[in-house]
Amino acid sequence: MTRKHILIASLVCLFLTLAVAGMGYRAKSDTEAVVTDQFNNQQLLLAQKIAGDITDHFAFLRTCLQGLSLMWREETAADAKPWLAMPAFYDIFAQWNVTALGVLRPGHDTPMFYDASGTPLSGPGLCPGWCHDLFSGSPNIGRIALSRVYSPDKGPFAGRLLVNMTMPLADDSGSVGGLVLVVDAAAVAARYAHDVRSGETGYAWVIDDKGVFLDHYDKAFIGHDSLAVRRQRDPGIDWSRLTWLVNTRILKGAQGTDWYISGWHRGRTGVIRKFVAYCPVRLDAGEDRANRWAVALAAPEQEVQGIIGRLVVRQWLIVGLFELVVFAGFAMTMHLALRWSKTLEREVDKTSRELLGAQEKLIRAERFAAIGEAAARLTHEIKNPLMLMGGFANQVRRHLPEKAADAEKLGIIEEEAKRLESLLTEVRDFTRPAPPQIEPRDFNATVKESLAIMAEALSSRSIEVTSRLDGDMPPVPHDAARLKQVCINLIKNAAEAMETGGKLTIVTQAVGGKARLIVADTGGGIADDVRQRVFDPFCTTKESGTGLGLAVCQRIIEDHHGEIGFTSAATGTTFTVDLPLGG
Repeated sequence: MTRKHILIASLVCLFLTLAVAGMGYRAKSDTEAVVTDQFNNQQLLLAQKIAGDITDHFAFLRTCLQGLSLMWREETAADAKPWLAMPAFYDIFAQWNVTALGVLRPGHDTPMFYDASGTPLSGPGLCPGWCHDLFSGSPNIGRIALSRVYSPDKGPFAGRLLVNMTMPLADDSGSVGGLVLVVDAAAVAARYAHDVRSGETGYAWVIDDKGVFLDHYDKAFIGHDSLAVRRQRDPGIDWSRLTWLVNTRILKGAQGTDWYISGWHRGRTGVIRKFVAYCPVRLDAGEDRANRWAVALAAPEQEVQGIIGRLVVRQWLIVGLFELVVFAGFAMTMHLALRWSKTLEREVDKTSRELLGAQEKLIRAERFAAIGEAAARLTHEIKNPLMLMGGFANQVRRHLPEKAADAEKLGIIEEEAKRLESLLTEVRDFTRPAPPQIEPRDFNATVKESLAIMAEALSSRSIEVTSRLDGDMPPVPHDAARLKQVCINLIKNAAEAMETGGKLTIVTQAVGGKARLIVADTGGGIADDVRQRVFDPFCTTKESGTGLGLAVCQRIIEDHHGEIGFTSAATGTTFTVDLPLGG
């Protein structure tokens, strides 16, 4: 084997290494795009959930106000004082962030207001001028109107962010009066948005129709213009992207996902690129269609990159190991070929002195044959890795859409491809779950089938299974396939918590009009710093986990109008699932 052959073989190995590296980089870029898109969609789902909760909150208050209007008419007809019958409502309204109740008696100009304890309130700021205007015209009779957010300069609620829900009414004689609810807008926003997390550190914020913060992770921002307060804190940041986003998209009632540049995030400072998902909050403010709030969730790009980074590091470690094996095999083959070649050369030199003519030609032919055999072996050693990489390319092409087939052909080995496939499959199930097919079915049968599926895995881990299934359990409305997914996930998590074996207890029982499933293990329990986030998407303590299992379980149970919870200690963890027995 000559230096020329060595140089050619080395160049071939270098070319293959560069090709694998290039394709791996393309695979990393495409993976980042897919994971980022899934993360943004997850943030959008959370924003829509918060917006829906706020909408339902005001819908409940409208219902209460309509019920209270009937009492107002009855008390008015009896010539009594309507507010004397209202203390029974104080506790209800206080729980729903109503700071004051106002009653305008027929023929009077100013409503009487009472706080959550029923104590009369006095002072300006509870019924601004526009509030009086609503009670002055007959076309408004019976219509519930919701004001824009305002903040009184003085009075009992000075400086607070409030909205008024008004309902003008008339008695039998046509005299105009009505009811007023003074609602703490900031408290309503914080109730549904303040503790929501997107990923590990992402948070939600809520603004009104003028762009004023009603809720934010940093409480110092609440009550201030969302753009002005950011510029004031860090004037060195280019806020043009966020300004465009707020003014042309969020405040216009649009929903979607995007990004912007910020100067901080939960104590970190510097230029930070954030992913954001936003959607409007429909307040049903009557004729004032522009009176709407907006919800947004923001998380730093680095958090998403961290998820991808772990995948990429493992991918490159395996690719590097593969390249090292190929190079070592190539080097060993080269070493053996060179030693063999030198041995043959010595033999030829020795024999050439003894043989002449035809013998010399024969020896030369044998030497060429030996070199050819070495070259054939070298070709075989290089061909196998090429076929292996072709197999990887073929496998990736079968698992990806046709249009993206060229994007992730080579450089993704089987183990990491399966991991990526598993991650994409679980996100699709939380953000776009298929509607459950809920019908009355045998609840115990569903649990038994789930146990049967996991029996072999439990046995292999030396886990003792105890099941106590309620034989008197009536048919429970549920989707068997979806509930199996919940059972299998809970059993699998319990098994993984008992690495050296233990005891798994499965219980079903009918309790208070609900069908209850209990899955208890004797593992080491859930760490204190993780317990508050076990149902958060992407929350996991496993190196190979996706952090979506329990989030998907929670979504499935919510689709069944049920509840899922857990208790955990050093002696084990118990998950409890409750499903309604009714339709």
